[in-house]
Amino acid sequence: MRALLLLLPLLFLTIACETRPTPEPIEYGKDSCEFCRMIIADAGFAAELKTKKGKVYKFDSIECLAAFVLSGRVPKEEILAMWVSDFAHKGRLIRVEKAKFLVSDRLRSPMGLNISAYESEEDLKTAFRNFGGKILTWEEVLRYVGEKWKDRLSGAR
Repeated sequence: MRALLLLLPLLFLTIACETRPTPEPIEYGKDSCEFCRMIIADAGFAAELKTKKGKVYKFDSIECLAAFVLSGRVPKEEILAMWVSDFAHKGRLIRVEKAKFLVSDRLRSPMGLNISAYESEEDLKTAFRNFGGKILTWEEVLRYVGEKWKDRLSGAR
């Protein structure tokens, strides 16, 4: 009992110090998308959302994550963090807040809205030179998906 009492403060300190949420690994070829139900296969476009209660939602594309957010299935105040795959470093998930997005018809995503994400400005510029398109912020991605998938979103709410 005494040992437990000594370890209890250490446990609370460990929990309190966990300030940076981390994504759960995506099992490509096994996990399915929460929005469209397709198997997540392409590490260049995957995404993830974690709630404050620890529930994890995985997506096969950035547009599915955006559509899920827009659907309101998880209230904004319940969202702890969101990640998208860095297209230049496939499989590496980066926080949405740090990502820069590119929409290009020459870079086909699983769900067809062709949105890719990049952590570094240099990688974004390289992709833009190679594929053309339009550079967007996360808020612009939400608007773009909302406009393009208006019909899909009305059925998802």
